[in-house]
Amino acid sequence: MKTLASLTAVLLLASAGAASAQEARITFGDLNLATSTGAAAFDQRVDGAARGLCRGARRPGSNISDRTVCEAAVRREAVRQLPPAVQVDYAASRGATAY
Repeated sequence: MKTLASLTAVLLLASAGAASAQEARITFGDLNLATSTGAAAFDQRVDGAARGLCRGARRPGSNISDRTVCEAAVRREAVRQLPPAVQVDYAASRGATAY
């Protein structure tokens, strides 16, 4: 089964200063990311991982939540870690335009 590598690095960057690193593994081998259904299922998995990884994310030196920024970073990193051909399929199924 195909699984994305750990998203630890993006979490550390997004929550700068977190006391402990966390990991998320997101499987996608059972999904056809060239279809809107497969892409939506992948999005749900990534969103779930992002919520878990970014729980309690704070701006460095502040009590202000940085969860939204962290979750967006996790989403970007998850797509970046897809194989290039799968990235193209995923983008096409989501209606994204590559420049």
